[in-house]
Amino acid sequence: MNKRYYIVDRENTEIVHGYIDYDNIKGFNIKPQNTVPYEGIEVGHLTLVEPDLIKKVLERKTKRKLNAYLNFLLTVIDDDDSDGDALELVIDDVARYKSIIINKYSKFLDKKYINTLLKKVNMVERELKEKLREIYLQSEMQIGRKR
Repeated sequence: MNKRYYIVDRENTEIVHGYIDYDNIKGFNIKPQNTVPYEGIEVGHLTLVEPDLIKKVLERKTKRKLNAYLNFLLTVIDDDDSDGDALELVIDDVARYKSIIINKYSKFLDKKYINTLLKKVNMVERELKEKLREIYLQSEMQIGRKR
């Protein structure tokens, strides 16, 4: 089955309809997460081809994810009753995110940006591991005092 595509040109107000083989296009694939119902065209798959647009989208996406990790880190540091299991899950998620950065995003972003991003992610991971170690030490001290 041929897949349908739409081309919108700024200079031409008409929308051009056609067919294209998406398997042969080199670019960054996105599946929109928007679940708001609306009338019009529903987009299930989007392939970005323009390098500048890919760079902007990925930089925005990585900043958002890094801010989420930093916010979680701040809440964990401020909270004394932190759960070690939740912290371990976040540490695993950070490790998975690092592999995504290295394997997927490095194709489209500059090496300098990738290196700074990996340094920030490593710092967050190191702080989370330190907090997890502190939680385990506190739990061992409490168990030792009960005897």
